[in-house]
Amino acid sequence: MKKILFLSCIICIAVCGACEKNELKLPAEVQLAFDMNTFDMQENAKAGQQFLIDEAYLVLGALEFDGEREQGEDYFFTSNFDEPLQAEMHTGNSSRTVTFDIPQGVYNKIELNLRMGTESSPAIMLRGSFHKGPLEDVPVVFEYPFREEIRVRAMNREGNRQVVLTKDVPGKATILLDAPFMFQLFNMGMLINAHRFPFEGEETIIINSEKNTDIFSILATRLDKSVQVIFE
Repeated sequence: MKKILFLSCIICIAVCGACEKNELKLPAEVQLAFDMNTFDMQENAKAGQQFLIDEAYLVLGALEFDGEREQGEDYFFTSNFDEPLQAEMHTGNSSRTVTFDIPQGVYNKIELNLRMGTESSPAIMLRGSFHKGPLEDVPVVFEYPFREEIRVRAMNREGNRQVVLTKDVPGKATILLDAPFMFQLFNMGMLINAHRFPFEGEETIIINSEKNTDIFSILATRLDKSVQVIFE
């Protein structure tokens, strides 16, 4: 009788362990989303000067996911897009809806490697305006014209690194551009002295690797730290 009880306990433990392992393999659906924090600088209230960056465009060619779980095996995958995904970060719209099935569980670390840009499309474009005075509004365009890879450590909505994915709760991973951080070292005098170029029928302050390169260098060095990934 004791042997039977002992064997029964062993079988129960084995079955429970197998069930737990199977649970950790169940997929949680996560949808890719896009957002941005706008940048609004106002100086010289008497002159009414204002600089606003309120549009961001991202071209994403591929995405790598690297996750370390508290229990269960770590998980890694690469998603290459046949046609680069184009996203309007300020509206959240993108050229397609992208969802991933990721094993559920508690992830103590998630890193995403973002491969951005193509030969013909900049990795990121920002657009806004410089209100120099009552009768003068100048469009502003920033282009990062190179292919770029950015590795981002993901966080949850509370700002912690631990992310919980559950099979019964659809999740969202938002790629966020933090324009205020990117322009943190920027000042209005840079725009006042910037060169203007024809663009879409208007005289425009264009900032890229060939035009207004002094401003470009300051912004480009902060690009990788200006991109966040938030799971919720």
